[in-house]
Amino acid sequence: MTRQVGDPGTRPDDDATITIRAVAPNGRGQIQTDQDPTGTSTATTSAASSRRRRNRIIAAALVIGLAGAGIVVGVPWGEGGSSKPSKAEPKTSTVKVVRKDLSDSRSIDGTLGYAKPQAVKGAKDGIVTWLAAAGTTVSRGKELYRVNDRPVPVFYGTVPLYRRLEGRNLVGRDVKVIADNLRALDYDIGSQPSPGHVVTVTTPANNTAPTGGEQDATPGNSASAKPSTSPGKGRADGASPAPQDSGTGPVASPGTAGTGSPEGAGTVTRVKVKHGDGVLTDKLVQAIKRWQTRMGMPSTGVIAPGDVAVLNGAVRVDSASAQVGDAAAAPLLKVTSTAKAVTVAVDTSQAGSIRRGDPVTVRLPDGASAAGTVAGVGTAAEAPEQGPGPAKMTVTVAFKDPDKVKKLDSAPVQVEFVSETRAGVLVVPVTALLALRESGYGLRTADGRVVAVKTGLIAKGLAEITGDGIAEGTSVVTSS
Repeated sequence: MTRQVGDPGTRPDDDATITIRAVAPNGRGQIQTDQDPTGTSTATTSAASSRRRRNRIIAAALVIGLAGAGIVVGVPWGEGGSSKPSKAEPKTSTVKVVRKDLSDSRSIDGTLGYAKPQAVKGAKDGIVTWLAAAGTTVSRGKELYRVNDRPVPVFYGTVPLYRRLEGRNLVGRDVKVIADNLRALDYDIGSQPSPGHVVTVTTPANNTAPTGGEQDATPGNSASAKPSTSPGKGRADGASPAPQDSGTGPVASPGTAGTGSPEGAGTVTRVKVKHGDGVLTDKLVQAIKRWQTRMGMPSTGVIAPGDVAVLNGAVRVDSASAQVGDAAAAPLLKVTSTAKAVTVAVDTSQAGSIRRGDPVTVRLPDGASAAGTVAGVGTAAEAPEQGPGPAKMTVTVAFKDPDKVKKLDSAPVQVEFVSETRAGVLVVPVTALLALRESGYGLRTADGRVVAVKTGLIAKGLAEITGDGIAEGTSVVTSS
């Protein structure tokens, strides 16, 4: 006799073998029982097993329900159908503890260009008759602009011309600017008196600017005295008079023959040459005259403020601030350095950790990188151009190899500043760190030990570590 499991009014035998197939080819479940060749079930009734049969029928019903959802399952008899979800274990490998320098860095947006433009002002009366065009590079000795159709060339230096350079042996740093530039332009200026040398200075009667330097109070005495602004007692602008080979002899008084000057021709003083001073010797005056002739200027041997533009070096003209026909004693041009640089606006809270000379890495738009150094850190904090926000300071970055950016005039870049460095420390990948139950971190060594460690700087996926039993070359487990 064939009976369906769970059929009302039937009771399967205790030892019946029941096979349950839960399939859903058409969205339905099916139960099938094994039968003997005659079509009747093999059974031996046992009252003691009725409870077990009831449980099996319930399990079969659950399987049918799952099969109706299209799920194929197998529930082994006697295990109650219990199961535990499995989770894939992370793959692990071993790495060695290494010793190296570890640095933390931060990237800030910057702009590649020619640094911040600086204004060039005219320093003499007259009319502007020509200005160098924007984009022009002007180097030492070349014309930057013209006043009354006379050239104003560029000289390199840090001290502007602030007085007329006139008078035998005039001494000062401004004189040195002229001497250094004419020498660099291959003019023979002769030898210059060395620092400590005492020279005799003749100041023309019409030159009321006093000389600087250390003046001798008495013949042969090198003790310094403050220059006097009284007539015949020195120069009020602090420049030093120039030298005569002899360091001895009386100081000539105004109106005396002194150094051969006619009576009433000027003032004679004695000055000690200081470090950084130049001396307007006869040889230098002759060189000035030759240079003036070559430049198309009157060959007077005298240079006045505004005759040259003293700048830190060669410049690139950024834009004009004046036009031809304007008065010359005003801002005329804006110039930049000829070398490309990156300017970065840095929050004032971060600028304090940046120092001149610090190494940086510049990320270019094409993905390439270029090494650079901090060339300057601004001292003025500026409010952001758009909306509220922290004040900014300008940091200028110079390239170690300018050819890296020779094809770019301007571009947005990223500048990577190193904020912290640990030299020669033990490091492991961050993925090797284990969070310990008792707090802190540890490492699992290749032989299975767990060693507690202290962490330091964490940067670029690496962690600085120290711990007993951890040394350079130790193999530790890390996840991948």
